Amino acid sequence: MPQDKKGSAFTPKRIRRSIKLDRVQASDFLNYNMVYCCEQCSYFNPDSTRCMLGFRPTHHTQEQQLQTFETLGHMAFCRFLEID
Repeated sequence: MPQDKKGSAFTPKRIRRSIKLDRVQASDFLNYNMVYCCEQCSYFNPDSTRCMLGFRPTHHTQEQQLQTFETLGHMAFCRFLEID
């Protein structure tokens, strides 16, 4: 089987890592005291604005979460969020 200049005849599918967004109902967001951002988490150090577990808080800060919610109706909940 001849190969072309691009490489092999079979190219494996590329795995893309991305932030998982969860749908949030506006009524739930307004009526319940939701914990949704780094600033509410026990692992977040507000002095250095870093996560003590080593995760990047850029997508999980309150400002970013509210912007994502207002534009898409979704939020990027951290799976390791620890409530005080």
